[in-house]
Formats: sequence, C-alpha cells, structure tokens
Amino acid sequence: MNITDYHQNIEKIWLSIEEQLEKNGADVDCDTQGSVFTITFENRNQIVINKQEPLFELWLASKLGGYHFSFKNNQWITNDGKLFWDCLEDACQHYGEQIHFSR
Repeated sequence: MNITDYHQNIEKIWLSIEEQLEKNGADVDCDTQGSVFTITFENRNQIVINKQEPLFELWLASKLGGYHFSFKNNQWITNDGKLFWDCLEDACQHYGEQIHFSR
C-alpha cells in the first residue's frame, strides 16, 4: 500500500463510520481534526481513531483499550487477530450504542 492508498482507505473508513452511525440513529457526534477522528457519545465518552502514517497503521482507543491495526489480507487487523470493525462495535456497545457496522 502506498501513502495515497493508505490515506484514501482510512478516509473511506471514517466516512463509512459516520454514515452508519447516522443511519442507525446513534446519539453521537463525529469530528475530524487532521489525522484524528473522534466519536463522542452523549455521556462525553469518546472513541478516538487515528492515522499513524509513519507506520501505515490505524489506531483505535476507548475505555476498552487501545489497538493498533495493520492492513493485511484486505482488512485492518491487530497482530493478535482482532479486526478493526469488531473492536469498534465492542467500543460502541460499551458506551450504549448497539451498532453493527457493515464492512
């Protein structure tokens, strides 16, 4: 993956997240500031998703923990096999939003 593909891939993910949250009526606010995408819940809890360009990684942080994802086999996955979309769903559910993201 080159740098352009990397950025395009993540921007598509961010757009998809925002669209799916809105479509499902989630009570959240989404904000993008540079390389950081933040989902803020009604109770002010946050999920932070950010680009790590030097490593070509995607990072996700919530109260459930922090995850570093690499793009392998056409999906974002941690070294121990956790998928980005599953971790995002778990974090949303932890904050009270039952969202099932389509990949």
